[in-house]
Parts: sequence; structure tokens; C-alpha cells
Amino acid sequence: MAIRLLPFRDYSEHDVVNIYRMDGVKGDFIDLSDSNKQSTDKGDAGVFVKVQNGILNSAGGDWDPVDVDSNLSNLLGKTDYPHVGRNNYPQASLTVTPVTGEADPCIGITLRQTVERDENGENLLYNPLKKDELFGVLPGEAVPVLSRGMISITDLAVAGSVAVGDCLVPHAGGQVSGVNAGVVAATQNKIGTVLAKGHRDDVAVVQGTGAASNIVGSNVFGDKAYQSGDYYIVKLDCA
Repeated sequence: MAIRLLPFRDYSEHDVVNIYRMDGVKGDFIDLSDSNKQSTDKGDAGVFVKVQNGILNSAGGDWDPVDVDSNLSNLLGKTDYPHVGRNNYPQASLTVTPVTGEADPCIGITLRQTVERDENGENLLYNPLKKDELFGVLPGEAVPVLSRGMISITDLAVAGSVAVGDCLVPHAGGQVSGVNAGVVAATQNKIGTVLAKGHRDDVAVVQGTGAASNIVGSNVFGDKAYQSGDYYIVKLDCA
């Protein structure tokens, strides 16, 4: 998993929205046993999102905000064999998707990853404890989205160079980019401010255990070693 969020955060639970699932199909989310899916724009924690579907029901449609008719990610396996019952795996009807541009109406940042399988290929539908240990939700489950508060994010959540005092606006791939506070355009949706910036150095962390080239890179979850690189403390305020 790509960790775009760091542990330091200060927010009220009243500013966390818990009614949307991440929009997507099988393959869009995290599968830690697949090197190509250990990090995805729709699966990572710390993705800036906008509403994809906000319609609870239409005229003549279903009034239930929980859908049990579709098999979003085939988590139950094959359900169309003879004598196999209907798929009754529930999923939230409302959806969010990663932001793609600076004018997008971003509603916040995901606090958990959307994950299908662990590093051993085990279906996490059948291992809720492991799912919680990975700080994840299943495809179809509501993913918590923080709209306002103080958080710390890694450089994986940011596109380009960002300076202290910059305003943050949505960017492609669920990231944000920095804009000088005095030049934010009317077409840019300001969603936060950079309060502080830091840098983690692998060599400083391990103190002489080897050359930098031996420790910089990705681990089994797709992360940089020790979360090396820039990180930011951000005041988030998505209207």
C-alpha cells in the first residue's frame, strides 16, 4: 500500500464523512499480493476525492442506500453456478472518486485504504481482523473521508514542489498541488494550506547500516523505505 497519510493528525469526528464508497471495479483497489496493485489511485489511503454519485434514489428507483444486487469486486467468488445463492454482499450506493483537476469540488481526503487482498492473496472479506490491521475497508464499504482538520501527508499525496504557506488545490490522480497564496485563480478550488514541511533521510534514520543505495526503494507494500522523502503538515478545509 502507498501511505499518503502519516500518523500526526488533529480533527473532529464530526468532520469525517462516512456515507461514500470508493467508485471502481475489481483491479482498481489494493491487492498486496500483486506487485502492480500494491498502490492505486483509488485504493490508497490519503487520496483527495470528489463525489461521483450523490443520488440516493431516483423516481421509481430503489429507496435503500445500501445495494445488495451487485457483486462489486467478486469478493464472494462465482455466484452464477447452479444451486449457488444470490449475491447478498452489501455495498454503499453513494460513491467518491479521486480528483482530477484544480477546479474539482474536492470534499476531503480518504483516511483508510480500500483493499481486497493481503500480501498472501487472502480475501480480506473473510479476515476482518487483518483488514483492520491494514487500516482498510473492503470494496463497497464506506471509506471515511476527512473534510476539515490538521493532517500530515507524504510527498506521494502532492504533485510537484510545495512550499510552506502555499495554498493547496486539487490535482490529477487524487493528489494536490501548491499555489502561492497571492495568485490563487478563481478557477482553482482552494482546499487547504501548508503549515510546515519536513524531510526524512534514510541514511540518517538507519545511522550507518549501509549505503543509501542499499536501503532506498520500495518494500513489499510498495512504500519507500522508512517513508523517506518530503512530508507536510496541512490545514485542510474543504467547503
